[in-house]
Amino acid sequence: MFFLFVFGMMMQAPGPRSEPTILLIARERIQPGAEAGYDRIESGTARLAAKFACPHPYLALEPLSGAKHEVWWLNWFASREEMESVGEAYKKNEAWNAALTKNQKLKERLTGDVVEQLADYEPQADSQPWAAGRTRYVVVAINPATHLRGSNVFKGRDGERYEILMTNTRQEAERQALGSDCIVLEVVPRWSFPETEWVDAAPQLWNPGGV
Repeated sequence: MFFLFVFGMMMQAPGPRSEPTILLIARERIQPGAEAGYDRIESGTARLAAKFACPHPYLALEPLSGAKHEVWWLNWFASREEMESVGEAYKKNEAWNAALTKNQKLKERLTGDVVEQLADYEPQADSQPWAAGRTRYVVVAINPATHLRGSNVFKGRDGERYEILMTNTRQEAERQALGSDCIVLEVVPRWSFPETEWVDAAPQLWNPGGV
């Protein structure tokens, strides 16, 4: 997790609403052979996020198709005001900021380029309710030739269009992606910092062993 740059430019706010208006997408390359070290660092970062009360939940995903040696990170916000409030909370939480900065430094040699994108929600008549964090799989089409039915659509501030569907099964994710230029992603719980609502809605994803 590495949103220091974005949040550095933008008090604890309420958790993200179910229908975001702003989506922060980050794609981080992992150097071949560095997966184990990366896993240790990001798993540790997620534990520190809980220990030091990270101001905002975040979601980590790995591609099952397309570029395999990368991680997608998603953050979303109900408004610009919420995003700015989270940014202020990051700056004020010194313990979390220090832990995050340290782990960012540790993984520099394990990662390549990072691509970050802010994208704004574009309502569609057929959009399904936003369910990221509550499903195991996410299907993303980037600049698709035809609309991905039922998807949530976000327009990147560089002009790219992201159409996003959430599913509970890999079979359904791959069916939705069939015949289109889509990326199928799977949530990585051990690298993520979930909102309580996500855990309550999808206990088998976030707590498969039960309590």
